[in-house]
Amino acid sequence: MKLFNSKDDKLYLSKTQWSKIFFALTWMMLLLYTIAMICSLCGSKYFIVNYQNQQLDNIEKFLTEYKILPLLNWIFTTIEFCIIISFILKKFPKWYYVLTFYAIAMIVSATLPQTPIIFYQIYPFAFYLIIPIIEQLIFDKRVDIKVYSFSLLRLIFATVVSYLLQVMLYAIKNGNFSFNNNIQTISSAFIYAIEYDIALSIMLFSALLFYKEKGDSNLWETFLKVGGFSRTSKKQSQTLSSRKNLTKTQISKIRRLYIRVYLTQLGAFLLLMVLPFLLGKVFEFLVMYFAFAIVRYILGFNYSLHYKKETTCITVGAVVFGILALAVPFFTVVIIIAILLGVGLAILLHLSYRYKGMFLFSQISKPDKFALLYTYFDGNIESIYVKKMCVHKGLNQLQIEIIVDFIEGNKISYIAHKYNYSQRMIIYKLDEAIDKLIH
Repeated sequence: MKLFNSKDDKLYLSKTQWSKIFFALTWMMLLLYTIAMICSLCGSKYFIVNYQNQQLDNIEKFLTEYKILPLLNWIFTTIEFCIIISFILKKFPKWYYVLTFYAIAMIVSATLPQTPIIFYQIYPFAFYLIIPIIEQLIFDKRVDIKVYSFSLLRLIFATVVSYLLQVMLYAIKNGNFSFNNNIQTISSAFIYAIEYDIALSIMLFSALLFYKEKGDSNLWETFLKVGGFSRTSKKQSQTLSSRKNLTKTQISKIRRLYIRVYLTQLGAFLLLMVLPFLLGKVFEFLVMYFAFAIVRYILGFNYSLHYKKETTCITVGAVVFGILALAVPFFTVVIIIAILLGVGLAILLHLSYRYKGMFLFSQISKPDKFALLYTYFDGNIESIYVKKMCVHKGLNQLQIEIIVDFIEGNKISYIAHKYNYSQRMIIYKLDEAIDKLIH
């Protein structure tokens, strides 16, 4: 599946959806880090790093013995270099930039072991400043001062974010801000690097998605797409107006249905919490589940993989979240993985729904849609009546025709051929029309 470059973007994840996901991901990460830092500085040991790996210790011993430890240490720095230079260039750097960066550092470390530490702190900035110039000379044959100034602004932003993240993570994992005599083993450096590199990548990529160079109007437009609530308000007003036409008996039945749904969901959630409680990962699991719920809300509950029976959903959910509860690390090791697992699961369910060729969904897709439409039209599936109802709900002509063709019993393959679309695109348009029709 081409998730990012598909011609039918709506089948997978659009740029707007990615922007919303990374916007939410960044704020969830910063909120969790803020809570973790406050807890650690107040004396809590819940987030203090407590990780030791025998294999990594053996590797460190071997590298130290043969005086080639910089080989590994500079790999961590090179990964950070790749992340920051990608943000500056707004694309992944050429392999020879990365190789040159690593090779020069290794040559200096081997030939000049007494090189001052200040050199290694300044060294990456030389590449950050020179590579954008080289890129312009290669592709544009000249250096555009305006373009280069934007590169410098991104460098400053990345440097500030990098420094703040390092300070925050050090406080979280050590419980203080003291950087004196900070000697790390490879085990602890490895854990710091995982946390830092993932967090830095998320923040810088989120900034790229949100950042516009063409003026405040585009920034405001992006903000509305990411954080606006107009569609929600519209749906709420439609729901309120439709309730006015219901009888007291119907309203009572709807309330009982809501109560039953909420009780079922509460019972399912308590079932999911059993294993994390036994494993001692309650907080880790709650963070993961919260991230899952937020992203699932962003992508739309109606556009996620479902099963016809609640018992099947609960069973599958218990198994999936049970596996994730085993996989999520303790916060004394890595914090960010809990959020990533929750976000990843929500995206996977969304893609599973979108990709109709998957066996899991293909078996229940068509019967559910026909039953939903048949119920909505009260069994009256005559073309004239169906078209009138669709027009009343504001469907466009193509959506109306697809609804009519589908409810007449035509196969998806026939409808796709008729309108010259792929089958997956027709299924998406059918879902979109049904959602607009019944909501």
